[in-house]
Amino acid sequence: MNWEIELNTLLEERNIKWVVQSLIESPKDISQLLELTKSENEKIAWRAAWVIDHLNMRNPELISPFLHDLLQILKNTHFNGVRRSLLKIAVTAPSSIKEDGEILDLCFKWIYSPAFPIAVRVYSMQFVFDLLPRYPELKNEFCHSLEFALVDQSKGIGSKARKLLMAIRKQ
Repeated sequence: MNWEIELNTLLEERNIKWVVQSLIESPKDISQLLELTKSENEKIAWRAAWVIDHLNMRNPELISPFLHDLLQILKNTHFNGVRRSLLKIAVTAPSSIKEDGEILDLCFKWIYSPAFPIAVRVYSMQFVFDLLPRYPELKNEFCHSLEFALVDQSKGIGSKARKLLMAIRKQ
């Protein structure tokens, strides 16, 4: 299948369920789609990541062999749509896969910066929160970043920050 053409027509002619089902039936195509998340064409890169995210929701075992590659792409992408989809996948990944200091640093950067979209910041918060049991020394810095996020004008950011602060205090 020519995935670049499929991704260009995805929202116009095809249904995401159809695309995900074709990947389930032909998992060898996942690596081609993974390569397209690195595209310099933002539309192609974002849609490829979006499809991979939907595949992960439906069949995470098909994505698990590619998790390390996806985290590398997450570190290097310049597109927020790709960040959002890959962070969503990373949040669902096992903690041992997430143990990457560079991504942790990026997540803190994204939490603090109102220049990044709400979804990127919220998934970054969840990513860091999920690592706290393994790295309790991050708790103070993370709480500080959540308190900083509370002053954000976004209801989504404030809501997620409050929920995570309450969860930390209960521990």
